[in-house]
Amino acid sequence: MNPNEQPYLNAVIEPAGDGYEICYRTGMTVYNELFSGGQLMSGGWNGAGYRSNVITFPRIPRLDPDSFVEPHVFRLDVDGMSLDSHWRWVGSEQQREQRGLRVTIELRHELRPIVVRVHTLLDGTPILTRWLDIVNAGDQPAALGAVATWSGGLQTTKHWETYLKDGDPLYSIGYMADHRWGGEGQFQWRPLPQDRFGFGRGQRHRHPMFLLRNEATGEHFVGQLAWSGDYEFMFELDADPGGAVMGHDGHAHLSFRIGPRAPSPLRVIAPGEAVASPEAHLGMLFGGLDECIQAMHDHMRRSVFTIPEARGRGNWVEMGLGAEVEMSEAMTYHQIEVAAELGVEVFFIDAGWYLPPGDEHQMGEHLGDWRVDPVRYPDGLQAIRDKVREHGMLFGLWVEIERLGKLTELYREHPDWYSTAYNGVNSTERMGGMIDFARDDVAAWAEATMARVIEEHELDMFRLDYNAGHLKGGGYTMRDGYVENSYWRYYEHFDAIFDRLRKRFPDVIFENCASGGARTDIGTVRRFSHTWVTDWQVAPRSFSITNGMTMALPPEYVDRLVAGQSGHVAADMAFQMRQLLFVRPTVSVFHPLGSEGNPQQLAIVKHHLELYKSFVRGFMNTGRIYHHTPQLDGFEPNGWGVLELASRERDRGIAGLFLLSNAKEHRYHLRLRGLDRSRMYKVTWDNSAQSAELSGFVLMEQGITVRLEGALTSELLVFEAI
Repeated sequence: MNPNEQPYLNAVIEPAGDGYEICYRTGMTVYNELFSGGQLMSGGWNGAGYRSNVITFPRIPRLDPDSFVEPHVFRLDVDGMSLDSHWRWVGSEQQREQRGLRVTIELRHELRPIVVRVHTLLDGTPILTRWLDIVNAGDQPAALGAVATWSGGLQTTKHWETYLKDGDPLYSIGYMADHRWGGEGQFQWRPLPQDRFGFGRGQRHRHPMFLLRNEATGEHFVGQLAWSGDYEFMFELDADPGGAVMGHDGHAHLSFRIGPRAPSPLRVIAPGEAVASPEAHLGMLFGGLDECIQAMHDHMRRSVFTIPEARGRGNWVEMGLGAEVEMSEAMTYHQIEVAAELGVEVFFIDAGWYLPPGDEHQMGEHLGDWRVDPVRYPDGLQAIRDKVREHGMLFGLWVEIERLGKLTELYREHPDWYSTAYNGVNSTERMGGMIDFARDDVAAWAEATMARVIEEHELDMFRLDYNAGHLKGGGYTMRDGYVENSYWRYYEHFDAIFDRLRKRFPDVIFENCASGGARTDIGTVRRFSHTWVTDWQVAPRSFSITNGMTMALPPEYVDRLVAGQSGHVAADMAFQMRQLLFVRPTVSVFHPLGSEGNPQQLAIVKHHLELYKSFVRGFMNTGRIYHHTPQLDGFEPNGWGVLELASRERDRGIAGLFLLSNAKEHRYHLRLRGLDRSRMYKVTWDNSAQSAELSGFVLMEQGITVRLEGALTSELLVFEAI
């Protein structure tokens, strides 16, 4: 969609039978719901712009609620009762806002004193945003046992067997198949079984997203959940073979459920209190994987990532120094000089500035006081900050506010601040010293402390980490006679804190890094300038992480690193640097204090950083990324990996071709996707610096062949219209 094009947004709510029909239209995507018999139920999707009531005889072709076990569009359990039915329609409201058109439907339960406001945001992309406000209208606490932000019937495929060959799946499900640290972005397509199929996050490193492809009729559904706690995506496919079973219709009915997952209750709601569910972002469209990814990226850019960028821009080139290398005043000044030579724009001091030299093995035990260690930095950080700024760079600092170590004054004052697991063990033993952000006093201390660090050190960039060990189910708090799970209240505080800090410090760049990719959901990322997606920088897996995480998030929000976290142990230097061109680059130590820098190595680094700043950065924020190899074989991937990033105007772009491990074929035939067939382009092969003029038609239809001889080498093609 052209960013200057006026988006089409429309919602119609009109009487139907004993209730109402609701029709949401955003661009060419149409989604219908039906309120009838005390239930709000799915009415179906259309990706070609049609309302369901374009046909009225013999009936309007909606989804049949009786075909689905759970047809209702949200799930809500309160005080042990499933509130799927017995709702009363209160009213509806439509409101134009900066992000788009927000439609609100208010329902009141007839048996429990609960009010639900169902919010749907339309922004002109094929993706709709849905969340619930849940209000306790009674005079006693209400225990929120389970929530599905969005659920119900997704699609019915009539006579589905006639489209397929024997054994072919009706649906394929695409998601991040690995949930482990260092396995982020491992995107896989798998057949959706004719049964219940679900996935979630018992561990933290699986980004909460899915793609669903109807192999018979071509529709794609794409969804994400804006939630950092444990979650669940559940699908149920009831595909009756040919109507052979009495009482079945021979059609395939697919339902779904999206929401947070944790031991009940998720949240105790006080009388008169309202709480908001995590947002679900869901859409349907025709096309392929590229179209789905680009629609979701357009949606995020338009109506999710709406906080203004610090200093009016993003995509900063950063360099850091942490305790994985020598971390002294002398080394810090040395690294500042290297950063200035390379053209770095933000210099930050990473983990370790708060602990004495020699105690690096106890880094976690020193977390909490957030004072500069006088032995490591005897003159403090002011002179270092001033030196950074003398070189025209911004200054940043790392903090991990959500953990508390035992070698701190704060621990001696507040040993009770730790989160508590369900077996009664506190987080010093099971969750890495995680403090309980569900507590008001802990959250208030954290906000005040982060503000103090920003002001005390006059920071331009604040880098938040989160390395707490993950315990399935999370922690708990005793509240109003209930064992309340901590996740919901924890992230209410967390989100509100960073909303306020971004507003209080509008010129500070807030960076999210959480044990690598442990907190990449869009509910968290929307509150930061960009996000660290992994701590694994070693090729070839580093490419599959870049590949997958640029499906999950727009590339300008994805951070990658060269020259740190052992990434230097594998791959050609250009292979390492070229991955950074498709995201936001960070570099680290290329040579230690007292050694001479390798001019050939540094020339490669400078070349790629300059190419990023002078060419790629100008179109990244609105550009389109194309995944030519979306699914890679092997945890350490084999064969070729290919990414393309092109401007929305189709006048320039880059393509990176990466030969991974165990390649059997040393030639790759590339057909570009993001150019204009009618234009001529200057094409530069970066390895040789040779150029040729070729038409967009040739580049897109006939293609060009790239040959690489050895594993973990690469080629970069640069395209510019002439």
